Amino acid sequence: METLEEVVEHKKALVFGVGGCGDVVSTIPTARFLEAHGVDVILGGVAWERVVVDPRPGPRHFEEIEGIEPLNDTVALATGETRTVDGIEFAETHVACHHEEDVVLIDIDGGACGVAAGLDDACDILGIDLVVGTDAGGDVLAAGDEPGIKSPLTDAVMLSALTQLDTNSCLGVYGYGSDGELTHEEIAAGITRASKRNGLLGSWGLTPRIIDEMNELLEMVTTEASRLPVEVAQGKLKETMIRDGDRSVKLTPASTVTFYLDPTVVSATSDLSDCVSDTESFESAQNALVQAGYKTELSYEQQFATNRNS
Repeated sequence: METLEEVVEHKKALVFGVGGCGDVVSTIPTARFLEAHGVDVILGGVAWERVVVDPRPGPRHFEEIEGIEPLNDTVALATGETRTVDGIEFAETHVACHHEEDVVLIDIDGGACGVAAGLDDACDILGIDLVVGTDAGGDVLAAGDEPGIKSPLTDAVMLSALTQLDTNSCLGVYGYGSDGELTHEEIAAGITRASKRNGLLGSWGLTPRIIDEMNELLEMVTTEASRLPVEVAQGKLKETMIRDGDRSVKLTPASTVTFYLDPTVVSATSDLSDCVSDTESFESAQNALVQAGYKTELSYEQQFATNRNS
């Protein structure tokens, strides 16, 4: 794909949040842009909630989830009744309930290779000819040497999977720093790296109609990274603390824009994506990043659980 205009040449798109943990809300601007140009859309996300929602560390796998229709080992259709066996509802559960339609739920147990194969198979089943992964905050652009990286695992697996798809794919970056991981300068550097390789495809911002819809979802879904850009669009420009005071973020009007990039180009300059590109399990992806010297969101969640129980 060479330009954003090409996405409207497709018939049906899967638009999913690459990071789990409420990233599904970041899909709304992209979904409505596609629908406005006649593309059918199904929303989706990764089956992983932050510990403030799900106290058990790590992602959830399909054998732990009720109320889904598995299409294969990686992709299932979720509804407003979908929840874990211990009663935890996903952000995707709330989205499905609000829109009264099925939402795709992705199990990352197969690593980058398994996710790619499962997504391609699901696209064949559902008649999808475009996959767009959206990230809230912009940390998916990390090269790997940025000191603020806190959640590289899911983003790296999903970015690498996007590059391996036979189905046409695109990467969307929403929020521009709203997760407090990469600085504005580091995000700009990531977009610049892609631009130099003809990988910046275009951009699309929030509109009043989209803001209204997202505000409705944000009443149900716990997510700071997807919520803060909406507040910016409503005139609340400020520096604020997130993650229970662990990180400071400064929002600007750029945070209301989704930047679309070629995932292959972004992946080519990411050590994180390279680390997990050949993985066929979640555990191998986690181990690859840890061995490369990275601390992942799973590591943080395990540490949090240990401290909580001590």
